[in-house]
Amino acid sequence: MKNSTNKAVPGSGQKEPGTVQAGVFERLFSRRWFSMTISAVLAVLLWLVVISQEPTQTKTITIPGVTFDYNSALYTGASLDIVDYEDIKVNVVISGDSSAIQQADTPDIIVYPDYTDVSRSGTPGEYSLRLLARRADSALTKFDIDSISPSYVKVTFAKIETKKFAVEVDAQVDPAENYYLGEKVVSPAEVTLRGPENELKQVARVAARVISEEKRDRTMLDSARLMLLDSDGNEIKNSSITILEGEQVEVTIPVLKVKTVPLVFEFSNIPSGYDPAALKATITPATIRIAGPADKIDTIENVNAGFINLPRIQLGRTEALRIQLNEGIVNVDNVQDATVSFDTSGYGEPRSIAVNDIRVVNAPAGVDVKAITESLNNVLLVGLAEELDGIAPQDVIAMVDASAQNITVKGSGQQQFSAQIVVTGSKTVFATGSYPVLCDITVK
Repeated sequence: MKNSTNKAVPGSGQKEPGTVQAGVFERLFSRRWFSMTISAVLAVLLWLVVISQEPTQTKTITIPGVTFDYNSALYTGASLDIVDYEDIKVNVVISGDSSAIQQADTPDIIVYPDYTDVSRSGTPGEYSLRLLARRADSALTKFDIDSISPSYVKVTFAKIETKKFAVEVDAQVDPAENYYLGEKVVSPAEVTLRGPENELKQVARVAARVISEEKRDRTMLDSARLMLLDSDGNEIKNSSITILEGEQVEVTIPVLKVKTVPLVFEFSNIPSGYDPAALKATITPATIRIAGPADKIDTIENVNAGFINLPRIQLGRTEALRIQLNEGIVNVDNVQDATVSFDTSGYGEPRSIAVNDIRVVNAPAGVDVKAITESLNNVLLVGLAEELDGIAPQDVIAMVDASAQNITVKGSGQQQFSAQIVVTGSKTVFATGSYPVLCDITVK
């Protein structure tokens, strides 16, 4: 029996497999897009082969300036600060993986001085400091730093001190007519200067200048720039001094209305029937100038300097009162004390008399208050001579005010009260001094 075969017989119409594949490739390569795609793939493969043969590349990056505050604690810890430096550009050569090198740029590198020598020395002066470089903390690409050019930078240091100054207000403000500039307030009231020792010595004052082109009739609030002034009043400019609290302060200049008003006083503990006008009392000064917001000042007709306890005064002597004003009102003349004097012409020598008529008044309901003291001796009366001579003991009464607010005994018991002396039938005679009366209190 004969073996069958798969070979094509010439002329039978069947093609060999190799011939079919060759024809397909011929048709593909005859198309332009396929040829271009194959060429691109081959180019990429070729580039990969090349970079695999050279894995590390270098690149030079120009840094526009040195970062002087990096590791600044090394010189500030020695009370030094930078007052001058070279402004240079630095070329940094980096190396690394090609993809990392291509992505690296200026923000990825920090160039800074090595302050080791300054820290060790601790003395001011000019230094030539070696430059160092590192990757920025935000740099995601990894590369090595090979070299820095230039490799040194000149930096000048000065001894740094701090000094406190009160802030003065240099105000060029005019008040309107009948208005007054109150005490200026600045916030903060004190500032701290920090800078080179030799520059701080030149500062004599720290001032805030406030200027108003118009006459003011209301309080002025302004933000002012601080100025450093020397002993001649000239502003110090272009210095290395810094103001730790900031360059601006807030200034308040009260603009207050001025008014002249009478100064008055009152008598206290005036006995019944007595007319204090008989003393012809006068107060000095008679008027006082005050200032404040217009809405408050317009309502003030006078200033009350206080009270004079009538039974305490002594003939021939003056009484002193302390002038106190309400909050927000300014004593323009800064007069703190007033003096009250009395016209005692026509008054006789004080007369001593015994008072036997002691009366208790105003006792609360259900409470019995009786005077234990039977007589008050040596009650001193003063007044016009002609009336004083005509006063008899029966004309004088000692009044004890036993009102509930004056009783301090809890329940029944004894208590001492201060009696008020009343001279009946006279408007010019009164008693001076203090006269205690012992009373018995019984709760019914």
